[in-house]
Amino acid sequence: MTYEQLHVWLMAFVRSGGLLVLSPVFSGKMIPVPLRIAIAAFLAYVVSGLARAVVPLPGDVVGLIFSAAHELLIGLMMGLGMRLVFFAIEFAGQVISTEIGLVMSAQIDPISQSNSTPIGSAFFYFGSLLFLVSGAHHAMLAAFLRSFELAPPGAISATRNIGELFVHSTGNIFLSAIQMAAPIMAINFTVTLTFAILGKAAPGINVFSESFAVRIFAGLTLLGLTLGLTAQLVLSQLRQSPELMLRLIP
Repeated sequence: MTYEQLHVWLMAFVRSGGLLVLSPVFSGKMIPVPLRIAIAAFLAYVVSGLARAVVPLPGDVVGLIFSAAHELLIGLMMGLGMRLVFFAIEFAGQVISTEIGLVMSAQIDPISQSNSTPIGSAFFYFGSLLFLVSGAHHAMLAAFLRSFELAPPGAISATRNIGELFVHSTGNIFLSAIQMAAPIMAINFTVTLTFAILGKAAPGINVFSESFAVRIFAGLTLLGLTLGLTAQLVLSQLRQSPELMLRLIP
């Protein structure tokens, strides 16, 4: 292996490492760190046989660190582009849990090691299943390989303006989450309005406590009925994510 090939492998290893840090499923606690390092090394080995450095190799340690930092930034931005869908899924789970009254049953998510509601955890696992079943992980790796055609190792472009795209993409998190949670928000409004009218008609009934069971039952029932629509929305977002990954390359 020549010095140029070694340099390309090292830059590809750093970029793939940044991708796996934020990419869905691969960044989870169920994937051991040594396995993630092995996957990154294998991806770098594949890339080293295809890509070539387009700029003179760095002659000192400072230049090498600067190049590695740029490659790490590329990998992180690509991983973030794929992870935005899961941010929307998790936020939708939190909104739904709040609407139907299950926010008090928060628990530790074994994957993210953070507090999560049952609906939020279920949505995350559902999104992970769709990510694997739909082949989105294959599309993510294909986009990663194509990124070396758009941004070869060592090439730094100052003409890319990703600020507006990044703001627009992160704003879509809230739009997608509200679209997933909209039916539950509507049924919660209907149940609240119904019990408010009932409370005025029959003041002796404790409508506040009685509404909890109805809100949970109606919310979970509607959630099951609209799960197919949620899956279609998630799949649509997953199909667009590989292109977003490439557009977010700095």
